[in-house]
Amino acid sequence: MKKRIAIGLSGGIDSSVAAYLLKAQGWDVVGFTLKFYPQENRCCDLESLHQAQRLCHKLGIPHYVIDTSDFFKKEVVDYFIESYLQGLTPNPCAYCNRLVKFGKFLEKVKAVDVDYLATGHYARLLKTGENFVIKKNKDSKKTQEYFLSLLEPKVLKSLVFPLADYAKADVKKIAEDNDLIFKPRPESQDVCFVKNGDYAEFIKKRVSEPKKYWGKIKHVNGEILGKHKGFYNYTYGQRTGLGISWHKPLYVNSIDAKHKDVVVGEKESLLKDSFSVHSLNQFLKIDEYDDIEVKVRYNSASFGCTLNLRGDKAIVSLKTKIDSITPGQVAAFYNGDTLLGGAIIAKQGL
Repeated sequence: MKKRIAIGLSGGIDSSVAAYLLKAQGWDVVGFTLKFYPQENRCCDLESLHQAQRLCHKLGIPHYVIDTSDFFKKEVVDYFIESYLQGLTPNPCAYCNRLVKFGKFLEKVKAVDVDYLATGHYARLLKTGENFVIKKNKDSKKTQEYFLSLLEPKVLKSLVFPLADYAKADVKKIAEDNDLIFKPRPESQDVCFVKNGDYAEFIKKRVSEPKKYWGKIKHVNGEILGKHKGFYNYTYGQRTGLGISWHKPLYVNSIDAKHKDVVVGEKESLLKDSFSVHSLNQFLKIDEYDDIEVKVRYNSASFGCTLNLRGDKAIVSLKTKIDSITPGQVAAFYNGDTLLGGAIIAKQGL
């Protein structure tokens, strides 16, 4: 008896090919498109919806739309805005994956007798003993397990990633050979609900008194170098657009939301050999592994580290100093190509 599987369809090439592969493998496939955020969300605009509908018609599978816009706004968009207003740089995609795509969405499809949920993520999912573990995609140039590091461990048994063994070039060829894309679309951006990637403008339009967030730009030595019109315009490690002059290149070192200060310094001021995390999520018991590496952002390298665990918090000690460790971002922990878990980088201390 064929297992029923839901496939999340964004209208993009990855989820479209994932649906095609599932159908070819004999699954009983049901397509779903999530409505996230009105108007501004490129992932659920009318063009994307029409692409998903035409794909399902071509494959001969049913298609449904689930409106999660209210939940998405509360749990992801509001979190995104509030984080910036606290001087943090959030990772809304990781939160969306935990709470919406593999949270609320999974709950809804389970309620209609669907056995599994699939997406177009590039990651591998394997069972090791009693545990399901996430591993990096075989194509290291396109691997997205970092964004899955906050998923609740209990959901892994219900997931399928059809693109696990595929490179992006392979996926594009499958789409072209089988006419799966009816109108070329640009690659989805990191934050789908922010037009043109202008985070600061998005936030400014949603705060009642923007001037409340104006303040000073200070050097790490305490010298006042200028003023800014909203500390949410800045992120850790930023070099351009500071609006100040100095005899050496300056970078954003930290953001003090309480005093509304943006603190800048030379490159060396960004280097750190330890940081703290909270909301630690473990797929495997991290303290049982000696060889641990951490990624502090999606496109960064992995760095050797040790963890001093304190419940769902930890101090991460690095084996080498690295720069731009950004509070609010996700720290993902690995043993080789196995994802051990993830956490949120804290401002300081625990």
